[in-house]
Amino acid sequence: MTLFYNNGYGELNINSFTELGYDLYLIDNESYEFINELKDNDVLFIRLDDIDKINQLVNTNLKLTIFLFISHEYCNEHRRIAIIKHKNPNHRIWFLTSHIDFYSKDNDVSLEARMFPFKEAFSDKAYNNPPHRTTKYNFFNRSINLRRLKIFEILKKKNIELLDCYFTFGNIIKHNTFGGINTIAEFVEFRDNKNKLEIDVEFISKYKDEFKLYENRQDVELGVIQSSHSNDMYDTINEQSLDSFVSMIIESSGDNGDDYRLTEKTLRAWLCKNIFLTLQCKGFTKLLKQNGIETFEDVFGLDENWDDCEELERINKFISALEYINGLSIAKVARIYNRQGIRDRIEKNYNFINCSFDIKNILIEIENKISYGKDNVH
Repeated sequence: MTLFYNNGYGELNINSFTELGYDLYLIDNESYEFINELKDNDVLFIRLDDIDKINQLVNTNLKLTIFLFISHEYCNEHRRIAIIKHKNPNHRIWFLTSHIDFYSKDNDVSLEARMFPFKEAFSDKAYNNPPHRTTKYNFFNRSINLRRLKIFEILKKKNIELLDCYFTFGNIIKHNTFGGINTIAEFVEFRDNKNKLEIDVEFISKYKDEFKLYENRQDVELGVIQSSHSNDMYDTINEQSLDSFVSMIIESSGDNGDDYRLTEKTLRAWLCKNIFLTLQCKGFTKLLKQNGIETFEDVFGLDENWDDCEELERINKFISALEYINGLSIAKVARIYNRQGIRDRIEKNYNFINCSFDIKNILIEIENKISYGKDNVH
């Protein structure tokens, strides 16, 4: 049996499969010649978009197990559902994308395994949990999206100063990232031409010099974006998260209602043992719970379904939660953090992400999926 693989999935060491008796075939990103080498019961570890070529070119009688990953974190449910609906009945499909919805649950590897690629965003420094913390909370916003623009606007209009807080607000338009868009007004029009969030573009633009980020601003504007492999910026964020009790998080998204992705932003709170509140799409908190993650909405005076509402209402609830933490003394935040029930939840999330980042666990799961697939193609 041969395992054909693209080596773009995080730090996964495919070579270890040779010890399990597999032959390995490294796929050239620019070529589909490997298709001619495929045989019954072979395994493919490929980019999600390559599935279309597989469906077009592969002998339909071959029984294959196929793992699909994606380099930019997320694949919406429409694409995943379509892949499952149109798959060859001789193929077993497994998704390795960072969604937390359940639309493709029968074809997903575990959430733990799907989080593994984010390991590369964290150097060893991120694992050094300190005996004491000195800062109430962190609130990192590296890249622009509509929610971050709206929250920046509301915070400025309400004259809310972030106290005892590590934060960034990098609402910078990156060169050539959005197809020639260069201004906030153009970005809002591009993302939502109806401006349903009623973003006050003129007001925000007056304060664009206050956008704060840890990268060189001019470089970012020119499109020079520091990757997670460059650990100086990430180390700063990780170390400041370790020094915080709470993480306030606006997750990455495509600014639409079905972008249920997880990224290193929320995972960092688990690894750095933070109480956290994440703003994402409608009902995101419920999905976290259903995936076994402990949440902390009660700490902020919110009910467990706090984000099961429309966008602007979620944003206002999130700002109220931020104001609540912002107004507490650090001694009060520390007492909340050190309650036994809170610490138990924090430890559960910490153990979850450590399991995710343990390469042995993902290799075992992949091997189990392959082994099951040998005689159970459907």
